[in-house]
Order: sequence, then structure tokens, then C-alpha cells
Amino acid sequence: MTIEYSSISNQQSAISNQQSAISNQHYFPVKICLPESSPSRIIITMSTTSPPTSIREPEFIYPRIVCLAASPFSLPSDYADWEIDYYLRLEDWIPDPSGQVIFVIVNKDPSAAVSLLQQLRRHPDFCTALCYVTGAIHPEIEQLTDGALPEAAILRERFAHFQELLASFNENETAILPTGRLIKYLWLRPHFIIQPCHAWQSPRYWFYPLLDALHPDEDTFDWLRTLANQRIIESVDLIDRQRECPHCRSSHLSFIDVCPNCGSLDIAQQASLHCFTCGHVDVQDNFLQGGALVCPKCLTQLRHIGSDFDRPIENHNCHACHHAFVESDVQVRCMHCGKSSQPTDLVEHKIQSWRLSDRGRIIAVRGDIFDLAASFDQLQFIPGELFRHDLDWLLTLARRYPLINFSLFGIYFPQLPELAEKIGHARLIQLLEVFAQRLRSMLRTPDLSTRTAENMLWLLLPQTDEKGLQGFHTRIKTSLGDIMKDSDHQLNYQLIGIHSGQIDEQEDAQLLMARLYAEVK
Repeated sequence: MTIEYSSISNQQSAISNQQSAISNQHYFPVKICLPESSPSRIIITMSTTSPPTSIREPEFIYPRIVCLAASPFSLPSDYADWEIDYYLRLEDWIPDPSGQVIFVIVNKDPSAAVSLLQQLRRHPDFCTALCYVTGAIHPEIEQLTDGALPEAAILRERFAHFQELLASFNENETAILPTGRLIKYLWLRPHFIIQPCHAWQSPRYWFYPLLDALHPDEDTFDWLRTLANQRIIESVDLIDRQRECPHCRSSHLSFIDVCPNCGSLDIAQQASLHCFTCGHVDVQDNFLQGGALVCPKCLTQLRHIGSDFDRPIENHNCHACHHAFVESDVQVRCMHCGKSSQPTDLVEHKIQSWRLSDRGRIIAVRGDIFDLAASFDQLQFIPGELFRHDLDWLLTLARRYPLINFSLFGIYFPQLPELAEKIGHARLIQLLEVFAQRLRSMLRTPDLSTRTAENMLWLLLPQTDEKGLQGFHTRIKTSLGDIMKDSDHQLNYQLIGIHSGQIDEQEDAQLLMARLYAEVK
């Protein structure tokens, strides 16, 4: 059907009149042609057809491929229909956050490829984007990419599945945090396993490439411990178990045999003899005289082992103090910080592989269900029931033995939900994480913590008298004040503490905690 009009001013009304005439027609494209010779004329061409017998699948929208290659390169011919941009450097590319992008890294130099991938995974908008490589793939590159570049048809299917997962992900402000980005990255790759890699240049030998790229400002192993405590990730396999320096956590250690008497390194393994006649013990070389064994002290010729002499079990000798001993002591020297320690002081660390847990997947779908005070769960945290049990036990000991004392300390944040609405969950979590890190440095190994509410933290401090409690109260208050100086928002809090000598004889743990909570609230 062709409709011709000679006046542009009459186009709108004329076209409107024709709508009723063709309302029962089935048509597809509308082609509008404006001839250059007659700008006042418009020709509208409509092609009509009968209704299709089946529903057509939506046309696949090809994403843009950003190919990063340090030298001239072109993708295979089956990518002819794709929109491809070639760049020598990532800095040359101008990001379009609204568009869908797939990255292709041409790997001719592995070290340069790793550096480029780390830069990409730290990008706030494209850290979770699909990324493929050409060329050799070693473990570190494998952890930062989605593998080797597949055929165009396979990539099309993967991208469609990627888009489905992306549509089901609940995008919220927590995605700007490293933990939110990690959850998103793992959600978009359901079968991805966070694997460790090893390199002798790394102080801890083992490292996690993906975690280092997503959160370069945090110690990877501390972040892993936080994620595991929050049940966002779960372990898959135990890869290795290693000992680390207690001072700097380096795994580059040297084990040295030293004299147990003076600690000297100048020791040697030497055969010794024991004369039964006079009891003299000395190295075997001193007994050799003219090819025979003669005691250098009593000059008795030693002929038969077991009756004239024997070999003592002390087969080591120190050249510094001349001490004979059976086994040397072992001293551990860190090759990173240079400090020495005993083998029993080394920190045992498990190297594991990880994946997104069920709770992590729930967060991905439902959105921000982060516990606002989950950062405090790293402070020697135990469940509330066990905390009350230990508190009751200390109450019993303190009432029976006067030398045993303890303190109970509470920190209450009255307006966490309101502050989260005001400044956002992401900013509030950052504030609480900073405070939790400072508080962690103040706690000793036997100190315990628990939470009876989202905004109520309890600390049990064994062998802390009234003076120690006052000092702890001052340090907590100072630390919170310092955090507030660096923040634009006020974090309200209430502190309460009690020494074991101030607790009523009739109070148990549950009644004591309920009374203090009522006072601070």
C-alpha cells in the first residue's frame, strides 16, 4: 500500500485518518522516504502481510567487544557480525557504563596480560564483565578471566546466560563495596571456584589473584576470614597447610639447628666414646693413638665395646661451649623480617579453595541483607548461649576465689537503622568495619565477644580489674572519637562496663546482661 501526500503540514492529520483504515491490517516495517528534489513531499510505504503462524524469537543484540592487543590483531571470521573495537591500551578506551561489553585480551606477554586484567577487575563499572583471552592461560590468568575465547556461537550462548543471571541479580549500593563486587562476580559465574596460586616472590607464597584484584587495599587472608565468618563463601578443598612467621606472617622461613646449651650455630655431629675405666667421654679422634683406642685421661687401651667402652648417645658437639648433646634445638628465622622464633610459635595457616555459599546467593538475589554489625563477629565471637555460659562460670570462680576477677563491657549503637537510611548501608558498614579493626587490636587472646542484638555488642574481659576496665573504657571512647573526626556523620553510641566485684551475689549472666542492656538502652 502506497499513500502519497503533497503537503507536510497535512501529514499528521492524514496519517491519523489512515490509521483506522489499516487497523485491521497486519504490517511490519514502515519506510519513510524524503526525496531531495521535493522536500515538501513525503511518501509512506507500508507492506502488509497476513499474521505469522509462529512467534519470532527476539533478535539477538550483539554486545560490543573491546579487544586489547599490544600489536595488530583481528578476531576470527565468525565474529564478523559483532561490533569490535581494537585498542592498544585500556586507557585508550572510553567506557560506556550503559552498554554491554565483552573484553578480549590478546595474551602474548603473560605478565603484561596479568597487569591488564588486574586493572580491569579493579574498574568500578566493569569489574564483573565477561573477559576472555587468546594464547596460553596459566593459573593466575585463569582466575582473572572466563577462559579462552570460544567460537562466536558459543560466546553468544554464554552471553545470553550471563544476561539472565545479571537480570536476576539485585543491584544495590553494596555492589560498590569489594564484598558486593565479589558476590556479583561469583553469582554471574555459578561454577567458579576461587583458587589460590603460588609464587616464590609472594611473602606468603600463596595468594588469590581474584581477591587481590577486587580488594587491593586489604590483606587477602584477613578478607577471606571475614567472608568465611559472614558465611558468604564456603571452603571447597584443602590445598595446603603451611607455617608462617608470627611477626609478619611470611612463609619464607629458615630452620636452623643450634646448640641447646648456648644457642650457637657452630655445632657438628661427631662420634664420641665413653671409657668405662675412668668415665671419660670425648670425641673419637682424641682416643686414637698409634692406630689403637687409648683413653686420653687414664691411658687405658680400649679393646672391646661393651666391656671397655661404649658409644654415648650424645653424638653432637658444640664448638663454642664444648657441650655434647643428643639432639640440637631448632630455631626459626624469617627470611622476610629477619626475626627469630621457636617452631611452636609459628602460625599454622590452611590454604583452601572457596566458592559462593547459599547465603551469598541469597544476598545476590534478595539484595542488601548484610548484617550492619557483622564486622564485630570477627572479635573472638561466640554464640550468645556460650557467652552466657562462660560468664556464669567466671561469676562462680570470682565469688569463690578472690584473686580471680573479670569485667563485662557493652557497646550499644542506638541509631544504626536510622543512620543506614541517612548515609546508606555501604558507608555505615565502612564506619563499623574501621571501628571493628581498631577494637580487634585492643582485645587479648582470652577475651570473648557476642551480640544479643544487631546494635548491642558484649565483651568479656577475663583478669581485668576495675583499673583495667577504666583504661579499656578510655581507649574505646578515644578510638570512636578518632573515627568520628574523619567522618562527616555522627555515629551515636553508649558504653557500659562492670567489674566482677560490683556484681550482686544473686545475679546470673542472663539477669546481669538484661539489667545492663536496660540501663544503656
